[in-house]
Order: sequence, then structure tokens, then C-alpha cells
Amino acid sequence: MFALRTSLLAAATLALAATLTPQATAATVQEDVIARTNAERAKAGCPALRQNAALSTAAQRHSADMATKNFMSHTGSDGSTMVIRIERAGYTRWTRAAENVAAGHATAADVVRGWMNSSGHRANILNCALRDIGVGHQYRQNTRYGHYWTQDFGTR
Repeated sequence: MFALRTSLLAAATLALAATLTPQATAATVQEDVIARTNAERAKAGCPALRQNAALSTAAQRHSADMATKNFMSHTGSDGSTMVIRIERAGYTRWTRAAENVAAGHATAADVVRGWMNSSGHRANILNCALRDIGVGHQYRQNTRYGHYWTQDFGTR
């Protein structure tokens, strides 16, 4: 009887996981990237970054643009720069801003590890003067990289 209940509970859990919306899954991935980024910052003595809705919007839009148009760049398909994108999303009056992009990494752990192994990306993550973060992730089948990632950082 116990084994049957355990099997039914496991099946129900798998069914629930299969019905999660892409938004719920995306939020979890974004939170994982932020937690891993903050763990790296803590090792360096930097304060934790706070998730910012405007930066999150800008980062997600850029990741979606890269996935839809099948490219990876700091320049958007419309020619936009990170500054233009964060301001369009409502992150204004900033004093510092930075961006990390990546593609091809399937998990939050992989992408943060990749950024930490790149001197420029690592410098952005470990810049203790940055205070806010937004993360974007988009997966698209039949593209060159599949997974597209953006971290937007700022300080107001």
C-alpha cells in the first residue's frame, strides 16, 4: 500500500511539473541565475544584487530577440544597445550599467560558470558598485544555440 501511494504521489508530481507554464519555469531559471550570481559576489565580498523589474524586462526582451532572430550579440536586431533597451524598459536615471550575454548553455549553473570563466563577464558580475539585476532566458528549438541568456546590471 505504501509503495502504491508513493508511486501515485510521484506520478502526480511529474504531472504537475509537466503542466508548469513557461513563465513559471522562466522565473525559476532567472531566480537560479540571480542566486548563483549573488553567491559569486558574496565570495568576492560584494553585496547581493536586487532583482529589478525593468532590468528583467529588458533582459528578457533581448534574450527573446536573440532567440527569435537566431543570433547572439550585445546589439539588438533593431540596432539597439543595452542602454537603449534598459531605458525603454523603464530603468532610467541610472549611474552605472552593464550587460552579459551568452548562448548555448542549457542551465543556470552552466551559464553562470561560463560567465565566471570569461574575464569581461566576470568583471561585471563582481563589480561591487552594481546594485540591481535583471535576467532573461529564452529557449528556441532549431536555432544555432537553443538557449539565449542576458544579464542586465545597474545602479541608480
